[in-house]
Amino acid sequence: MIKEQFKRNLGIMSEEDINRLHGTTVAIAGCGCIGGFSAELLARMGVGKLVLADPDTFDVSNINRQCAATFNSVGMLKVDALRDHLLAINPELEVVLYYGGVNEENVEEFLEGADYVIDAIDYFCLPEAVALHRAAREKELHIITAVALGFGASVLAFSPVGMKLEEYIGIPDTCTIEDLRGITFPASSYTSYLPSYATEEKITGWIENKTIPTISVGQALGPGALVSQMVLHILGRKEPMFVPEKWQVQFE
Repeated sequence: MIKEQFKRNLGIMSEEDINRLHGTTVAIAGCGCIGGFSAELLARMGVGKLVLADPDTFDVSNINRQCAATFNSVGMLKVDALRDHLLAINPELEVVLYYGGVNEENVEEFLEGADYVIDAIDYFCLPEAVALHRAAREKELHIITAVALGFGASVLAFSPVGMKLEEYIGIPDTCTIEDLRGITFPASSYTSYLPSYATEEKITGWIENKTIPTISVGQALGPGALVSQMVLHILGRKEPMFVPEKWQVQFE
C-alpha cells in the first residue's frame, strides 16, 4: 500500500521501486548545499533512512544557497536544522545524526548499514573526504558527490571497484590523512570547462581566501542530477557515469 504522499511517484516508479526506496539507507557527509538539497529530494522521494553528519552551524551567509538555512535557523547546528526540515516533509523518515561531522575515527560507524554514500564534505576538508572514500571502498559502497560552479554543476560518482579518489585527483595512495592537511580538491578535477566569470586566476584567489562565490541555482542543479543518478542506480535501472567520466552542465 503506497501512502498518499508518495502516490505521485507512481508511473515514474513502480510500487516495488517505492518500497525499495523505503528500505534504503543513505549516508550524507555534509549538510550544507549539496548535502542538504540531496537530503530533501531523497526525503520527498521516500527514502526510509538518512544518516547525516556535519560539525557546523548556519550563519546568515548560508541563506543564499543552503537548503535548511533561514533567518530562523541561524545559529542552529546544520544537522539539527536539516533534521527538523526533513521530518516536516516526512515525519516517518528515520534520521541519525553525527554532530561532529565525519572523520577518520568515526567514519566506519557512520557508514554502517548504509546502501549508498553522498560526499558533500566542505571543499576545504580534503582529509575528511579521503577518509570517507577509503572507508566506503572497503565496505564496497558507491559514493557520489557534486559541485556547483555559478550557473552550473558537476557530478562525480565513484565505484568501489573503479578509480579511487586519490588517483582521480593525483595524490599517492600512500598519503596518510595527516599528510593531506592543507591540501584542497583541485578545481580542475570537478569541471571540464569553466564559465567566463570563473577564470583560473579568480579560482586561485578564491581558494586562497577560502571564500568561493556560489549561488542557489548551481546548488540545486548538482543535487538534482546527483540524486537522479543515485536513485536510478539503486533501483537497478542505470549506472551513473563513473570517474574519470563526469556529468556536467554549465550555463553562462
